[in-house]
Amino acid sequence: MEACSCVPNCIIIITLIKGLCVERHVKEACKLIDKVTGRGVSNSDCYSSLVLALIRINKLDEAEKLFRKMLVSGAKPSAIACSTMIREICGEGRVLDGFCLYNEIERMQYFSSIDTEIYSILLVGLCQQSHSVEAAKLAGLLRKRIHLEAPYDEIIMEANVLTTL
Repeated sequence: MEACSCVPNCIIIITLIKGLCVERHVKEACKLIDKVTGRGVSNSDCYSSLVLALIRINKLDEAEKLFRKMLVSGAKPSAIACSTMIREICGEGRVLDGFCLYNEIERMQYFSSIDTEIYSILLVGLCQQSHSVEAAKLAGLLRKRIHLEAPYDEIIMEANVLTTL
């Protein structure tokens, strides 16, 4: 593309990242990101896409390391990357880790990046795993600004969690 004086845009780069990861060429995807960031493509978009691609090919550990590296470096992950990362961590039964990651995202003021389903997943998981202090903190946020989604609201109400917190 560069030989033709064409500059790759975000959509092309993200598509290439996904394709490279599907073919298990993760190192090449990383090299591509290093090559194109700063040339009209943000590293946040690229790395968020890489996180999602790694999750799709069942490389959650690598995706989580990259995600945390993004947070440390100040790169803002996309809303989908934030929500998907927390959902996958909770799906592995690591709800407390998911809650800690949520706290880190919120501390960096990226909490608007998390969809409402994640709050529900976290609250149900924390309650099921008897992490009542963390569940109470999250429930406090829910009372202020977030509405639970079905079917999670029914599960929590059946457990009578919100009235006991």
